[in-house]
Amino acid sequence: MGFRMKIDGSGPVNLSEKCITNVEFDSEIPKDSNARATDNGVGLKITGKMLFSLGAETEDSTLNLAKWSLVPSDSADCYRNVQIDVVAAGQIVRQITLPNAFVLEYEEEQDDENGVGTFMLHVKQKKDLTDKTAIEGGFGQ
Repeated sequence: MGFRMKIDGSGPVNLSEKCITNVEFDSEIPKDSNARATDNGVGLKITGKMLFSLGAETEDSTLNLAKWSLVPSDSADCYRNVQIDVVAAGQIVRQITLPNAFVLEYEEEQDDENGVGTFMLHVKQKKDLTDKTAIEGGFGQ
C-alpha cells in the first residue's frame, strides 16, 4: 500500500509513494457531546521522507510544504486543495479531498546519521466547509 499527495496553490506539491510513509484521517467530533454534534472537524496527518533533489534534477516538493506552513491567515493562499490517494496494487482504493485545508502544524527533522530527513504535515479542513470534504472509494468496480 502507498500514498500520493497533491496540493494545489502557489508552490504546488506532488508527493509519491516513495516519499509518504503514513497518513492518518481524523474525523474530529467533540467527546463531551451526548448527541450528534454540529461542531465537527476533519484533519489529516501526513508523514514521510524528505527526498532532496541534488543538482535540481527534480523539484523538492517538501520545500513548498515548509513555505505553505508560513503563509499568513490573511492570505487567500493559506487555504488549499489537498488530495490524498491511497494506492494498493497500483490502483487507487480510496481518495480523500479537503478542498479548503490549512496547515495546523508542520515539522521537519534531519538526521545526519541516516542521511534522510522526515516531515510531518497536519492539515485541517476549514470548519465552516467541513461538508465539502470528499471521501471516495470503490474505483474500477
